[in-house]
Amino acid sequence: MTLLIKRPLGVVLGIALSQIATQVHAEDIEEVSVIATRTKQPLSEQLSNLFLLGEEQLERVNAVHIQQALSQVPGVSLQRGNGQESLPGIRSAVLTGSGACGSVLILEEAIAVRGAGVCNVNELFDTHFEQAQQIEVVRGANTAFYGSNALTGSVNVVLPHTGRDRASIEVGSNSYVRAKGAISYEGGRVYASLTDDGGYRDDSGYRQQKFSWRHQANVGDWRIQAGATYTDLDQQTAGFIVGRDSYLDRDLARQNFDPEGFRDTQSFRAWLKASREFSPTTTLNTAVYVRDADMDFRLHFLPGDPLEQNAQRGIGWQSALTISANESLTWTVGLDGDITDSELAQSQEQPTPGSAFLLETVPTGIHYDYQVDAQQFGAFAHLDWSIDEQWRLVVGARAERVDYEYDNLSLDGRTRDDGTECGFGGCRYSRPADRDDDFSHISPKFELSYSPNAFWTLSAQVADSFRAPQATELYRLQRAQTVADLDVVESFSTQFSANYNSDTFSISASLYSMDIDNLIVRDSDFFNVDGQSTRSRGLELSLRQDLGARWSWRLVSSWAEHEYSSDFIEGDQNFNGNVVDTAPKFFGSAFLNYKPRNDFDIELELQRVGSYFLAPDNLSTYPGHTLLNARASYQPTDHWAFSLRVLNVADERYAERADFTSFTEERYFPGEPRSAFVQAQYSF
Repeated sequence: MTLLIKRPLGVVLGIALSQIATQVHAEDIEEVSVIATRTKQPLSEQLSNLFLLGEEQLERVNAVHIQQALSQVPGVSLQRGNGQESLPGIRSAVLTGSGACGSVLILEEAIAVRGAGVCNVNELFDTHFEQAQQIEVVRGANTAFYGSNALTGSVNVVLPHTGRDRASIEVGSNSYVRAKGAISYEGGRVYASLTDDGGYRDDSGYRQQKFSWRHQANVGDWRIQAGATYTDLDQQTAGFIVGRDSYLDRDLARQNFDPEGFRDTQSFRAWLKASREFSPTTTLNTAVYVRDADMDFRLHFLPGDPLEQNAQRGIGWQSALTISANESLTWTVGLDGDITDSELAQSQEQPTPGSAFLLETVPTGIHYDYQVDAQQFGAFAHLDWSIDEQWRLVVGARAERVDYEYDNLSLDGRTRDDGTECGFGGCRYSRPADRDDDFSHISPKFELSYSPNAFWTLSAQVADSFRAPQATELYRLQRAQTVADLDVVESFSTQFSANYNSDTFSISASLYSMDIDNLIVRDSDFFNVDGQSTRSRGLELSLRQDLGARWSWRLVSSWAEHEYSSDFIEGDQNFNGNVVDTAPKFFGSAFLNYKPRNDFDIELELQRVGSYFLAPDNLSTYPGHTLLNARASYQPTDHWAFSLRVLNVADERYAERADFTSFTEERYFPGEPRSAFVQAQYSF
């Protein structure tokens, strides 16, 4: 087994960036949305499928898990796992495996959290969302500034560069304690978040530390932004409970049948952004970054409980040259690159318990041990044309290539690690021989908007998005498969939106369709194959209204149908036309806010997740659930603020996630019972 990668390069660059940035002075810049063009732009000039969670909302939610924040975004059906784990779903079913992280692009400060082809389905926990000023979500295709992995959506976490110094302590149910602090200095800000959670299930707590640094300054004619984020998670993981409706049994829901499960992960990212106006009409924006992450993870859901160890380190750059032809027409061209070196090893220490078949086909020793060098290069063009005071056209295209160099560091084939054969036809895990793979794609974008007056904006969008196969889909094979002949997964989407905004009332409605082709799945022979398709049709609604000076209410909701649209055959069943599993047709939340005084705030949230099928055959169903959450905050002085959150007020028995396998039948991640959290914060 090879030694996994450590983090010297990232640490060295982070120190260097700090030394450079502290030599100069900074200006305050108003933070607006950055996800679409990687530069600050007013929200009114952004994509119609962008949704922004602002500072006030994030402070009120004060999320323990990022799902609690993203549940306020229409079209996002993120499911919470145990501890800090999660599974994403943006305008799609809730996704699992490498296809899940490969379909949603996770960013911090508009820089991808993980490298090309080596994402992690839980990588949202590598963002410092606890201290975010805003979280930006693009539902569906992003602009030409982004390529692979922005298939069904993108999430960008943004921390402010300035603000008041503050410190807080929070305690809650199940021995939960979290301390947060932020200190500003001239030009920058430093953040820390320290969490210790005992877990509501047996042996399921975690400890997590996050540290971030942000700085901005002027150096001659250049405007500089620098930053870094480091995270460390030590988690004891509880797995599924098994049995139809087992989540309703309160005692069973607290048990952990996988006490050996754990996740130990560290990540570090540092970046330096520079922009310069060479003339009143020409601006160059650039960024360079380093990324480093490693994780040890007990695969408690697989026979034999093997251990996975993975690591990656990489460097990348972004560039965009923007030229304003006149006051109404600007165009941007750019070149991006990302180079990542990754390793993955899976091994098993003890013989596999269970049947003679499992004992023989899942042996001890090395299952996988490989290295993948990945290169991602993209070139794009983006045009923004205000045709007149009412009409606006945004057009873009991106050409991208992703290359993998795969090196198997163990024996080729499906033998044991000493070369001996397994009985019953061969070992479960198959190791391909060394190979190179490359994927290319051109992705066009188009949006036309019309604003008849200062209140209304109507828009139509047509876009292509894509993702390259991930390394684990190509090289982590099973049984008789020796080569995974996979190609790019592509999505074609259309959207029609209407937005109305006034001082006291706003409404946003989006009607969309999304067809995903060449989906990668694992078939009944345990082969990774592509060629599958799904069709999605949905309506998303967001509404806010002020009812006088003290009362207001909000609504976010999503209605969608997701269907298999190709011949998806398992055994003698063809699922073409069936509803995609783990895809609730309806979900959303309604909020009622009351401010009896300027220093006191109360909010009630009614959250609904509709029923969904647990498997492609549509024979098993989770009925859905409705939760009531209550939040209150009190600020008696300019320095002190207190908050109280009571989640699942009615103590509903529900499942955060439900699915079905042929081995275990119905299985669930049970939802947390009623819990309460109290926070005290002091601002300097």
